[in-house]
Amino acid sequence: MIKRQKTICCVHLIVLVGLVFSLIGLSMYNCQTAQATSASTVKSTADTTAHPPLTVVTPYQIKNLDPVKNGFWFSEFGSAELPMMWDRDFVVKPWVLKSLEQIDDLNWRLTLRPEVTFQNGKPLDAKALAAVMDRQLKLSPRVQSDLPGATVKVTGKFEVVLTTQEPTPTVPNILASESVFPVYDVEVVEAVGEDYEKLAGSGFYTGPYQVVSLDDRALVLERYEGYWQGIPPLPGVTVGFVPDAQARILAVQNGEADMALYVPSDVERILEGREDAFLVAAKRSRQGARLVLNLRKAPFDARLMRRAFQLGIDYETIGNDVLGSGCDVARSFFPPGFSWSLENQITDPELANKLLDEAGWVKGDDGIRMKDDQRLQVTMLISPRQPDEEPISIAMQAQLREIGFDIAIQSVESPTDAMKKDVIPWNAALTFAGPIGGGGAPDSGLQRYIASDGDRNYGGISDPKLDSLIDGLSVTFDVEQRAKLLKEIQKIIVEEQAYQCMLAFKLFKYVVSPAYSGYIGSQNWLHITFETKPTN
Repeated sequence: MIKRQKTICCVHLIVLVGLVFSLIGLSMYNCQTAQATSASTVKSTADTTAHPPLTVVTPYQIKNLDPVKNGFWFSEFGSAELPMMWDRDFVVKPWVLKSLEQIDDLNWRLTLRPEVTFQNGKPLDAKALAAVMDRQLKLSPRVQSDLPGATVKVTGKFEVVLTTQEPTPTVPNILASESVFPVYDVEVVEAVGEDYEKLAGSGFYTGPYQVVSLDDRALVLERYEGYWQGIPPLPGVTVGFVPDAQARILAVQNGEADMALYVPSDVERILEGREDAFLVAAKRSRQGARLVLNLRKAPFDARLMRRAFQLGIDYETIGNDVLGSGCDVARSFFPPGFSWSLENQITDPELANKLLDEAGWVKGDDGIRMKDDQRLQVTMLISPRQPDEEPISIAMQAQLREIGFDIAIQSVESPTDAMKKDVIPWNAALTFAGPIGGGGAPDSGLQRYIASDGDRNYGGISDPKLDSLIDGLSVTFDVEQRAKLLKEIQKIIVEEQAYQCMLAFKLFKYVVSPAYSGYIGSQNWLHITFETKPTN
């Protein structure tokens, strides 16, 4: 078993200075009492306790307020909302919509809650919803990929009909995906042109917290007291951008932040016995570490080499020992809990050695295989922004050496960009990109990461049979038939062609202050919602 040991080192002054923002820009607001109403109405009773503002630290910087390119961040932190929601219990349900009705294979009726307003006070009616959907369909490559050729028509004051070009059984999931239709005021957004800084303070979203400012250090939000579900319990939220994982944890321990995101798995050891910070996690997982293999160059242009490589990975050790608790072992390409997940990711170094022997790769004195004077070396990309990728890669390096692979680990700021632009030679890469889409369906993940024309098919998979199955899945409504197709797809990806595999499924973890020790995390990155408030 392989365990990485870390110790908390002193954080450099420059990092500590970078944390100061967490206490700046938010002033205390007096909480107001909302009128209690029945469960059948939209408004709910507000928490009348005077809570302090919430400060979150994350390694990912939000570049600007462009809702097309960056709107997905704002539903994560309580500013933007979506038509539908994939909640913590894995149920897709209406959010700003009152209902979603399937009319036929191509048409869906979206009915809005009449109480919803933008933070500038303007109502979210059918015209406003149609405007944002039309704009996203026009400008967003992601939306064009999920709903090619779709149209939207206003059919009532609070009702629109979405028409797809082909049967699309995942429309509810698409409407619950943070990157597709974040609801915003199109009129306000288009009035600023590309000067997105002017959107701060404009109230162009509908969520409980509105944007006050955004710079390279932090996003600052304040409570929207006219919010449709009631008065939000927090006076404001600050989201600070702190790249270093230990600095984020230290910020919580020092009382400079209430919540740290994207924390390393060994944080449990770091926090053991402490009372100034606690570890909490989401109940279920949809994300994990994905292994991408580069099929465009040796050795992974050969199916046998890909299969041997994946058989040499000890998934149990990575899930149980390297990452520890709060992680599910990747026995399947899809997370546990889905009826169609096949447990066909196996570890078999004996078979892996046999395959490599058959391919003519011979072990040298140092245990690394050679063929035609060529060393069996693989360059694997990882990201410093995902702290779990380093211990996973080190474990894999040791495991795969046992069957004759020499793994060179290369840390790059963004493996995704490196793969996409092909700026450096690479054979494999780790990415935290789960196979289940943000709305709870596997279709978009397969279309983007696995299909031949997928925009994130960085490894160059080109398989007509697999494409046909994925295309068939995308238009199939029958649950049993969908399960059958998904099982066939998994057999090809893992067993027959070994294109990719998952290395572990991670329950999203948070380091929180004592005031938030009872916080329940989200598998869908909805970190801040109307319900978020101190639990102690």
